[in-house]
Amino acid sequence: METLNYEDINTKALWKHNNQVVKIIKEDLDFYIKLNLKENNDKLVVFSNGAYDPAKSNPPVFMRSKWHEDFNANCLYIDDRTIHNTQLRLGWGVGTKERHYLRDYSEIAKTITEQLNIENNKVVYCGSSAGGFMSMYLATLHKESTAVVNNPQCYVDRYDKTNVEKLYKNIFPDYSRDYIKKQFAVRISITSLFRIQKYVPKIYYIQNRLCKTDMNRHYTPFCSFLDKYNINSTNIKFILYNNKKMGHNPISRESTVDFVNQVLENRIAMSGF
Repeated sequence: METLNYEDINTKALWKHNNQVVKIIKEDLDFYIKLNLKENNDKLVVFSNGAYDPAKSNPPVFMRSKWHEDFNANCLYIDDRTIHNTQLRLGWGVGTKERHYLRDYSEIAKTITEQLNIENNKVVYCGSSAGGFMSMYLATLHKESTAVVNNPQCYVDRYDKTNVEKLYKNIFPDYSRDYIKKQFAVRISITSLFRIQKYVPKIYYIQNRLCKTDMNRHYTPFCSFLDKYNINSTNIKFILYNNKKMGHNPISRESTVDFVNQVLENRIAMSGF
């Protein structure tokens, strides 16, 4: 595994570490990414993780990294340091009490974008479930970029009780759940982030309407809070599909790749999955 200081990220270093896992040292912490760069390509897709299976892999984890050849873009895969050295299966980039890791990943992604001379409007953040939450968050911090998310969480606190309590116990052991929800709202709520940033990125929100848990805990509250707080949702395109058997599972690799490539090439077709 190669190591690179954040301050030393430049075009030459990125190409030198192409098709590799790279440990980036940033403000005395190690963050892990995987790069798949392509010659003469001016687009970038940044992937975030959902829950991982510890029986199949160990952190750092880079979901969908085997798909990189399918995309008409350079690919950047980010690990979530939040889950390292814990029993957590997902972490939403929450980080530690003192440091929000999604902010670090955002700075890393934007620096890579700049060094590759890729325009912000040609960057797509992609993920499902917790990776969908992270992708919407990162796109909000990266002005003019786009998020493509599938069955995302919009509110960490609304995920299943067991996993949320594990996260809070690991990250905020001295605080009550109510305190965390108030004091760290901007880390765990997408609509709180929108309000603080006063900005809503372009989002393609793909949701299985027949996954009742997602609809009740995330999709419906998300829409309600957009309206309650008069958040301009013009940039959000909701795409509902109906597949009771798939539930919370994301759409197929083929459908995901096709949709993301259409977004990258500005040729969206609104057909069902």
